[in-house]
Amino acid sequence: MNNLSFFLLLPLFLAIYYTFRKIGFLNENINYSVHKKFGATNKSPLIIGGIYLIIVVSLYFVKDLIILKLSLIFIYFLGLMSDKNILSSPKIRIILQILILFFLVFFSNLTIDNLENNFLNNLLDNKIINLCFTIFCFAILVNGSNFLDGLNGLLSGYYLMIICSIFYICANNDSILFFHKEEIQIIFLSLLIFFIFNIFGKVYLGDGGSYLIATFIGFYLIEFVSSNLHIHISPYYIAALLWYPAFENLFSISRRILGKNNVSEPDKQHLHQMIFLYLKSKKFFKMKFLNTISSMIILLLNLPIFISSSLMVTHSEKLALLIIVNIFLYILIYNFISKNLKIEK
Repeated sequence: MNNLSFFLLLPLFLAIYYTFRKIGFLNENINYSVHKKFGATNKSPLIIGGIYLIIVVSLYFVKDLIILKLSLIFIYFLGLMSDKNILSSPKIRIILQILILFFLVFFSNLTIDNLENNFLNNLLDNKIINLCFTIFCFAILVNGSNFLDGLNGLLSGYYLMIICSIFYICANNDSILFFHKEEIQIIFLSLLIFFIFNIFGKVYLGDGGSYLIATFIGFYLIEFVSSNLHIHISPYYIAALLWYPAFENLFSISRRILGKNNVSEPDKQHLHQMIFLYLKSKKFFKMKFLNTISSMIILLLNLPIFISSSLMVTHSEKLALLIIVNIFLYILIYNFISKNLKIEK
C-alpha cells in the first residue's frame, strides 16, 4: 500500500464530517442515552466514528477478510439502530449481537485455545464450549467498550494504546509475525484522526462505532496470537490489554445484581462517570474541560499496565499479577469515590 493511501484518510474523514454535519442524520440525540449525554459539552455531536471506520474497512481491507468485513458492517448497523433509538430494547440488541458474533467466530474459525491452565484448556478442547466462551469474551468486550464512549477520547484513546502496544512488541521482536500489518496501521491512523476530533467533543463513536472497534480489536488480537504460535505470547498479555472495558462490564453486571437493580438499564455509576462527577464536585477544572480531563486521567491510570505488559509479553504469572493489581486499584478508587460522592442512580 502506497503512502498516498494513508494521506487520503484525513480528507476522507473531513468529507464525512462535513457531509453528515450538513444533512444532520448522524447528529447525536443525547437524550436517548445516559452514557452519551453524560458530561456532554456539545449538545449535538456527530456519531460518525462508526461510519468512518466502516468506509475505511471497506476501502482498505483485503478481500480475504470478507467474514470480518461483513461482521463489522452487521454489528455497526446494529449499533446505529441503537444510536437512533430504532432498536431500544437491550435484550434484543444482546441477542442480535450474539448472532453476529457467532457468525464471525464460527465462520472465521476463531478459537481461544490456551489459558495456561490444564483444566481450562481441557474444557476449551470441546468445540462447543470453545465457541461459547469465545463469543462470551467478545460480548463482554463489545458491551464494556460501549460504556466508555461517553467521555471525550476515552474509548478511542484506549484502543490507540492497544495498537501502540502491538506496534512496540512487533518492532522489538523480529520473531513476531506482524499479522495484517497494513490493516492495523490503517485502523490506527483512522482512529488517531478521529481521536483528535473526539477529545473536543465534536464526534463520538456511538454504539455502532464502539461495537465495531471492539469487535475488530478482539478479532485482531485472537488472530495475532494464533499467527504467532511459533513463539510464546501469553494469553494474559491480551487480557492485560483488554482488562478495563471487560472488567467495567463484569463489575457493572455484578454491582447491579448485588444491588438488585435491572442489569440492562443504564446508570451513572461506571468508574469513568464517577471520576467525572467527583472532579466536578471538587471544582478542580472548568466544566468545559472536565469531560476530556476525566478521560485523560483514566488513560494515564491505564498507561502503566500497557507499558508493563508490553515489556512482559511472555511472562504469564507477572501479567496475571498485573491484572489483579489493576482490578484491586479499580475497586479501591471506586469505593473511595462512592463513599465521598452521592451518585444519582
